[in-house]
Amino acid sequence: RSSGMGGGFEDIFRQSGSGGRTSQGFQDFRQQQPVKGNDLSLELPITLLDVLTGTEKTISLGRGATAEKVSVRIPAGIETGKKLRVSGKGSPSPMGGPPGDLYLLIRVEPHPTFTREGADLSMDLQIPYSSAVFGAEVEVPTLDGKQLKVKVPPGCQPQAKLRLRKQGLPESPGGARGDLLVKIVVAVPKTLSEEQRELVNSLKESGL
Repeated sequence: RSSGMGGGFEDIFRQSGSGGRTSQGFQDFRQQQPVKGNDLSLELPITLLDVLTGTEKTISLGRGATAEKVSVRIPAGIETGKKLRVSGKGSPSPMGGPPGDLYLLIRVEPHPTFTREGADLSMDLQIPYSSAVFGAEVEVPTLDGKQLKVKVPPGCQPQAKLRLRKQGLPESPGGARGDLLVKIVVAVPKTLSEEQRELVNSLKESGL
């Protein structure tokens, strides 16, 4: 019985050895699979006008001594921090496999006039003191280059906000646009003529 049992163990060891060779074969097979190239990440600066209209950007990617041009569609309404994926435009594979992907990190550059608040835009509009007191019709610029006539009501207070409907940014491509918020700033002159100084003194004496 003992010798029979020993023979059984030898058979098991032989089968185990054969299994080991099969496992090595699977390992070799895995190593021969094509390896995908590395992904690339780049920052892509865009303007607020790009966010308004959507646009197409051409990016130059260095490929050794040459450069490859890649066109990327930027959807309207996109925000800073969003990533766009361009399939197959990453680094080439070192083993003949598929290339990696290109990821573009969106950064919306600051605008000299408008500030973004989600889909809304805001801006400051300076008006003279007399316009704040008596009211006035003023022109307000929009992001797409228009000039809109807006009525400032009499007695308008500093920091008051006028809302221009649908003059902001789209929430998504083809989506509804936000509003433009115009904050009233009453301009205080740094210098006055003699006549203006007398007028201001008269206002001061009257309690204004």
